[in-house]
Amino acid sequence: MVLLLLTAIQPTYASQQKANTFNCADATTGTAHYKKSAAEILLNNTFDTSRLACGARVIIRIADDNPGDYEAQLSALRANARYIYYLDRIVLYELGYLISWYVTEVPEETKQNAPMIALIAAQKEQIRVLQQARDAGFDSPEMDYFTSLGIGPVAKALPLLKGVVAEDPQSLQGAAHALLAQTYYALPDMLGGDLDLAISMMRAARERAPANPRFARLLAGYLLDIAQPDDAIAILRQFLTMESGMAGWQLMADQLRLAADMAERIGDEGLADQLSRQRSKMFETHNFLQTRTVVSAMGHFGDKDPMAKPD
Repeated sequence: MVLLLLTAIQPTYASQQKANTFNCADATTGTAHYKKSAAEILLNNTFDTSRLACGARVIIRIADDNPGDYEAQLSALRANARYIYYLDRIVLYELGYLISWYVTEVPEETKQNAPMIALIAAQKEQIRVLQQARDAGFDSPEMDYFTSLGIGPVAKALPLLKGVVAEDPQSLQGAAHALLAQTYYALPDMLGGDLDLAISMMRAARERAPANPRFARLLAGYLLDIAQPDDAIAILRQFLTMESGMAGWQLMADQLRLAADMAERIGDEGLADQLSRQRSKMFETHNFLQTRTVVSAMGHFGDKDPMAKPD
């Protein structure tokens, strides 16, 4: 049964990814146990939002059918958060050059695209599932984390995140520490921002998830901000020996690009080349990964005009 399940829903050929031939119904019929197992495998396909969407949907339905089950609610929030994150990456990296938010004469409908619409819908679903968990009386640090994740790194999130970090639920694997670090980093001093605390919290996130390349890349950036390029380079070098399973392939590919850019800005051309070659090797080995060929002007990812010709 397990072999048949893997054969049915795990991606095998790049052509299957490009053609988007996946059918959610094929992988989500059968017993509740089968559907849950199928969904968990689908959620490892972080390079394919159709599979992520399917996996999240199945886990959410299980939560809806079991509103009094805390683990079911938590699993639904985790699954949907993963889907949201990778949808957001598509909007940020792949479609940024299509989003001309600063050009007033562009018709509003041209600013809409399928990933953006799906992202908005998934965010609304996350709010609904979180409220369902709250209504069931699940007021836990994990729920406070997902509330904070929904509102983003703003001052309102600080008290919630401080409480979550104080409890330090192991199920979050450093995610709350990382979000608190990002919040400290994003806020001005007068609203609670603190670069030293951002660095401290991101180090704590890395202690809990040392193989998470995003935490490593963010910490390297923070250290660069306090004029510690040697320490930043030391962290970027760790990318060369980091290993990740299937669920981490897309994250690693994305972060390798940003890490290579950072190494180049610091002036370590050799490391930048190593990181770029490692990323290229990932695409050769896993040719279904999303390449992120366009860097959006949103955020602090360089000065590339989002209306410019793609790379």
